[in-house]
Amino acid sequence: MLRKHLLTAAIVLLAFPLTAAAEPPPQVTVEFVEPEGYIDIGRYGYDRERNLKALERHFATEARRCLKPGERFEVRVIGVDLAGRQEWWHHGNDNLRVMTDITWPRLEFEFTRHTADGTVLESGRERLRDVSYLRRSAWVRHDSKPLPYEQAMLRDWFDKRFCRPQSDNLASHHP
Repeated sequence: MLRKHLLTAAIVLLAFPLTAAAEPPPQVTVEFVEPEGYIDIGRYGYDRERNLKALERHFATEARRCLKPGERFEVRVIGVDLAGRQEWWHHGNDNLRVMTDITWPRLEFEFTRHTADGTVLESGRERLRDVSYLRRSAWVRHDSKPLPYEQAMLRDWFDKRFCRPQSDNLASHHP
């Protein structure tokens, strides 16, 4: 009897990773529309490329965290204004980004969310800004990854828009 239960448990444990692996993760596509016109994406060259890649990675990470397996998420980034300002005129440090109350992060983008078969679930245009970004926890302020304030802002948006349990979405529409 014990042998039968152990064999059943082993089969279930072996089958679980195969089932989970069979479902493809959400696919994320990020397009940057005319990034040379963005208000602030960083300094020229390497900074800009690094920051665009970081934003792409942040969108992908958050979408994969919140969307269902097989769904597709397409983003067209229209505008970027990073948290803080480059202050190149400070002697001895031409890569200084100063954070102040009036230099909050802003992102503008269009998005489309598709089912695995291509049906559009929702789409829209968003203008995100985090005017209280300096009041975020120390975990965000001291994060060594690129663009921690922008990532936190996207995480909040994905949480509110896609990560809530379906019951929360339904409850908010009933009196």
